[in-house]
Amino acid sequence: MIRTTCFLGLTIVMAAGSAAAQGDDAATGHLRTFCSGDYLSLCNGMDPKGSEVVACFRRNMGKLSPGCRTAIDEYKASKGTGSRS
Repeated sequence: MIRTTCFLGLTIVMAAGSAAAQGDDAATGHLRTFCSGDYLSLCNGMDPKGSEVVACFRRNMGKLSPGCRTAIDEYKASKGTGSRS
């Protein structure tokens, strides 16, 4: 769970900062589309590679947009079971 959350946080941050975020699958694309604004409004200025971004998303889960929460759930479902090692 922690490993997935860390990767999730990094993916969201990378998506917010660059069009060349890791992965091109649908779940990662949805994170890019639906969570970039949430990162910018709630966690902007945090080190994209730091654990504080993951903590920021956890802390602000109730403030995330519905689209971002759905994208996170989709991402967890697609990557959380039998994903890359």
